Amino acid sequence: MESILLNWKLLVPIIVLQIALQIYALIDLIKSPAEEIRGPKFLWGIIIVCFQIVGVIVYFALGKL
Repeated sequence: MESILLNWKLLVPIIVLQIALQIYALIDLIKSPAEEIRGPKFLWGIIIVCFQIVGVIVYFALGKL
């Protein structure tokens, strides 16, 4: 039982960080003009949502000018 609680104590901050980064990336995508984004905005939205943390990293590394 203790190992299950320990696993949850380790997972919760990672899950919260992932959700916070996804929300930040989506807000940034919505507020940014299309000229500052490489490629269509709707496609970046799909990438951010579907690929979770990897999508957020790719968006900030490659999607923003």
